[in-house]
Amino acid sequence: MRAAIYTRISDDQTGRGLGVARQLEDCQALADKQGWNVTTTYDDNDISAYSGKTRPGFEAMLKAMAAGQFDALLCWHTDRLYRNMRDLERVIELADAKRIEIRTVQGGTLDLSTSAGRMVARILGSVARQESEHSSERRKRANVQRAASGQWVVARRPLGYTMDGTPLEPEASAIRQAITDVLAGKSVRAVAREWNECGPRTTGSATTWRSPMVRRVLMNPRYAALVVHQGKIVGPGKWKALIDEDTHHGIVAYLSDPTRINYVGFERKYQGSGVYRCGVCGAALVHFVPAGARPRAYSCTQRHVRRQGEALDKYIDAIVVEWLSRTDIEKLIEPADVDVARLHAQRTALRVRMDELASLFAEGSITAPQLKRGTTQLANNIDALESELAAATRGNPVSTLVDGSQSGFGLEKRWAVTAPDIRGKVIDQLLTVTVNRSPRGLRRFDPNYVDIGWKV
Repeated sequence: MRAAIYTRISDDQTGRGLGVARQLEDCQALADKQGWNVTTTYDDNDISAYSGKTRPGFEAMLKAMAAGQFDALLCWHTDRLYRNMRDLERVIELADAKRIEIRTVQGGTLDLSTSAGRMVARILGSVARQESEHSSERRKRANVQRAASGQWVVARRPLGYTMDGTPLEPEASAIRQAITDVLAGKSVRAVAREWNECGPRTTGSATTWRSPMVRRVLMNPRYAALVVHQGKIVGPGKWKALIDEDTHHGIVAYLSDPTRINYVGFERKYQGSGVYRCGVCGAALVHFVPAGARPRAYSCTQRHVRRQGEALDKYIDAIVVEWLSRTDIEKLIEPADVDVARLHAQRTALRVRMDELASLFAEGSITAPQLKRGTTQLANNIDALESELAAATRGNPVSTLVDGSQSGFGLEKRWAVTAPDIRGKVIDQLLTVTVNRSPRGLRRFDPNYVDIGWKV
């Protein structure tokens, strides 16, 4: 008899499919005992029957059943095959029409050809549904208790940690370095590309890193040992942090602010893209390569101005390198003196006042509208303080060029090997570059038609 095997596991925390493999072994042993020939197997790893997600293996199995490609179906238990009534009715309809015999390792034969057998199947499905819902309720309640006490709670191993909350190298270092680099001006897309080339692998089902995935990692409060419940930070955790809380607030503020300096929705391949400005309409210039053998150029989208890209870049390079060569450069770029301890104390005091408001409301001393007004005002003040703390931790792309960390390279060489995206951020931080119209017939680059305005 031709037999098929279907296996499923709801939560594969290791990602290695060991639960599915064990089910397959047991089902194969049952097939051997019956003398059946297993012609194909179907599996759904790490997919709950109640998640609402499409089960590719289950759908393929039903399609093959409808096509009459096997005569018997084996599964480890009925709740591996179905745990909702919709799926059960689909199985009943096809099994009855195609005379498919269903055997389970743990539950024996499932006879869907009789009304009594179908009744038993439906009862088992209802029981499985109740068990799953009850289990979900227990897990949710346990998670609430663990979160309230600051305990480590995960359903899947997060990047940078083991399942028990121990920092895991080299993933932890990669996260710290990425946060430092992004705060210093590197794009999230550049981090994603580097991780795909030689960095940590994803811990989920995706095989490659994409910018939104990296962004979520960098903004995850877990790395600052902060407990999150239902999307909100509820307190400190008891595990070892990878970064301090101020750095976390810094990266969150930086990546959440769409008006931040140097914000572009792409990783620059040429330093002037989105940085140089049109002298006619004021729009940012974009880089393009004209048809034929003509050299690359910059232009606004309305084509008011157009300038050879290489010549313009070299002109700006010389200006920036000369400015960075100043003997007093470190004084010019050093961050403002921020009293971080004072900001911490103010933030702590505001949080204490929020707790006091909650206590007053619980005692009946203030009304709900009063609680809401007070909480809103305090929350706004806390947000303002956290923005100041974030600014204090934010990196300076200019400092990466003059901090001496790349000894052995002259400043010109350091500038030349710096990524175009970072060069663009440095240029935008230091000056405005306005490209004006030049006389008709002028084919060579003339710096007289480029205005430089210093921001420092």
